[in-house]
Order: sequence, then C-alpha cells, then structure tokens
Amino acid sequence: MPRIALRPSWVMQALLLAGIAVAALAFFATLAPWLGGIWPALPPACALAAAGGLAFAAWRRAQPAFVEIGIDRFAAFSRSGACLMDGRLTGAAQWGGALLSLVVEAGGRRSSVLVAADSVDAESFRLLAVAARSASGR
Repeated sequence: MPRIALRPSWVMQALLLAGIAVAALAFFATLAPWLGGIWPALPPACALAAAGGLAFAAWRRAQPAFVEIGIDRFAAFSRSGACLMDGRLTGAAQWGGALLSLVVEAGGRRSSVLVAADSVDAESFRLLAVAARSASGR
C-alpha cells in the first residue's frame, strides 16, 4: 500500500486566512457605526480575528501528513505517526483539477480529507483522483 506524503497547501492556507481577514473586517465595518466610532469597534473585531487565527492554527495541526491508499482501504496519519482515520473511500468523494474531497467511512462514521493539488506531486494527485472516481462507483 503506497504511502503518500502531503505538504501543507499554501493556496488553502492563504484562502482560509483571507476569509478570516474578510470576516473580521466585515464585523468591524458593521460594529463601527453602532458603537459610535472606530476605537470602540476595534477590540471586538480583533478578538474575532484572534479566534479565527486560533481556529486556523488548530485546523493546520489537524491536517494529515501522510495518506495510505489501497484497493479497499484509505488511512491518514499525522506527523507523529498517529492514525487520524482508517476506513474506505465512499461514493461521496468529489474530484476536480485542483482539489479532492475524499470522504472516508469507518465504523459508520464519515470523515473528510481535503487534498489540494499543490500539496502532492502530480502523479500522487492523479492516483488519489482515480481512487476517488473508483470509490464513487460503489
């Protein structure tokens, strides 16, 4: 069973951070007129941005570093080697040119793994896409 190393996707991280920034700015723009100025609205907007940053950091730590894919098995592992999920790919997996959403079912519970094209080499991305297509036929 081949083990595929996943790099952190800079595109996914940039998009998530941009979303957090837009949400904080929109919150600030909404609160400023209600609270009567820029300075009273700044602390809540900064708190929202900080909470988003903490959630981003937790998401980044929870991303798998390696995946193993077999005929009827898919497993994801953390950087420390701990198994994050182990099961089979289900028919709900979606694929595209830049992003794969792999849905893994293990013991009646479904989990998903997002694999961006910039996190693996082209051949590994193609291998994962083929596995997702074959799983969608089940």
